[in-house]
Amino acid sequence: MKLREYIAESFNKEYGYRIKLACDCSQEQIDVIEQCLAKYNLVSMSSINRKPIEENPIEFLKAKGVKLVTEVSSTDIVLKYPVNERILEVWLAVNLGLGHEQVIVYGVNDPRRLESEMAEERAENDVDRQVSEEDAELNNEDQAHYESENADLDFSPEMHYGEEYNAKFLAELGKLKAEKGADYFRNYPSKDELMGDSLRPVWDNIVNVPNMGKGAEQHKEVDRIAQSGSRSR
Repeated sequence: MKLREYIAESFNKEYGYRIKLACDCSQEQIDVIEQCLAKYNLVSMSSINRKPIEENPIEFLKAKGVKLVTEVSSTDIVLKYPVNERILEVWLAVNLGLGHEQVIVYGVNDPRRLESEMAEERAENDVDRQVSEEDAELNNEDQAHYESENADLDFSPEMHYGEEYNAKFLAELGKLKAEKGADYFRNYPSKDELMGDSLRPVWDNIVNVPNMGKGAEQHKEVDRIAQSGSRSR
C-alpha cells in the first residue's frame, strides 16, 4: 500500500467506545462529556441509556471491585482519533467530578464489553427465578429449540446441521459398515497409542538409559594432564 493511500485510509477510520457512568447523568454532564471528547474529534454520541438504581452494579463490581448503590448511565461514542480506554476514563472522571471507579470505558471490540453484557443479562434473568433439573437447557432435545438458541448459525443440510443432515450421516455410516464390515470401525488407534503411552518404553530407553538405549559405553582411556602441563605416565 502506498503511503498516500495509507494516510487517506487512516483519516477515514473511526473508533467506537462505550462509556458507562455509575451516576445519574444530567444534561450538564452530557455537555461536559461532549466537550471532553471534542479533542478526539467526536463523530457521534448516542442518547444516554439509564438503568434503575441498583446495589453493586455487576459491571463496576467486576471491573473496578467497588460496591455502591447507584444508577448506571451509558452511551456509545465514535471518535476520529483513537484513545487509550484508561486515559479516557481518567479524563472523563476528572472533568465530571466523579471518582475514577465510577467511570468505565470499553472499546467497541473489547471482549470485556460482551462479557459484561452477558453477565447483566444473566443477572436480569435470574431475578426471582426458581430453577430445577427439568428446566436445564441440556434436557431440551428439541431441534427447533436448538436452532432458536443459535440464530447466528446456518442450519442448512450442506452446512452439516439439522435432523436431515444427521439422518443422511447415519445412512452413510450404515452403508460403509455394510461394505467394510463391522470390524472396520474397531481398527482405530487405542487410547495408549493416541496419548503416546505405548511409546513410553522407547522414551525410557532414550532418556533414562546411557547411550540412548544402546547400553553403557566402553571404557575409554583418558589422559590426565597435570597443572604443570606435562602428561602423566
